[in-house]
Amino acid sequence: MFVEQRLAKIQEVLAVEQSASIERLSKLLSVSKDTIRRDLIQLEKRQVLKRTHGGAVSTNPAAVIYDYQTRAGQFYDIKAKIAKAAIHWIKQPAAIIFDASTTVEAVINELSDYPLQAITNSLTHAQRLAALKQSTITVLPGRLDKEQLFLYGADTVAKLAQFQADYTLLGVFALSTEGVFIHTEEEGMVKRQMVKQGEYVIAVADHTKLATTGFFKVCDLPEIDLLITDQQPDIELQAALAAANVTIYVTE
Repeated sequence: MFVEQRLAKIQEVLAVEQSASIERLSKLLSVSKDTIRRDLIQLEKRQVLKRTHGGAVSTNPAAVIYDYQTRAGQFYDIKAKIAKAAIHWIKQPAAIIFDASTTVEAVINELSDYPLQAITNSLTHAQRLAALKQSTITVLPGRLDKEQLFLYGADTVAKLAQFQADYTLLGVFALSTEGVFIHTEEEGMVKRQMVKQGEYVIAVADHTKLATTGFFKVCDLPEIDLLITDQQPDIELQAALAAANVTIYVTE
């Protein structure tokens, strides 16, 4: 494969998956990691991506993040299976922190109507939680992202620090041997605090989010307790998760 063909393929991957690790690109294109590193340097000079530790993330906003309704419709069946599995790990009643991801929204759709203390920065999630008659809901303060309908900023993080929840439900943008990543610092800071305030952290991610990276690091692998996904991670990531004492549950 010629250099330009390889560079085009890397851009295709990033357009679909928003981010990718050097290891994954190396395997996909059947070249060395050093070759991929050189390719990423070239593409960064063209301003089509930003290199990160262990990989790269697209700099095209349209590729990095879609509006909420578009994201909610992606991998709907897979998200539903992950959500059904997540419910079995939650002891009721509970205090739960819900981040603003669409996979976490799928978990809300599976919740039974039992006494629940919910904390969220998502207006969409708050509305769905309100349908549960026995729930009490705290909507975090902050600045509103008008497209994604979540709140963020210093006020959001400060308010989160006042809670201690039984569980944090964490939607994953990217997860690699280096940890959990997101595409923006603003949302990443909120997710980072959510991880700190949950006694048991449940990360939910479809297979496209695994062995990928992002612009901002949310946390290291040992800070999550359980990963629920639809496909078994590759051997290297499995080993890293095992070393971090993270339980892996793969849906059927």
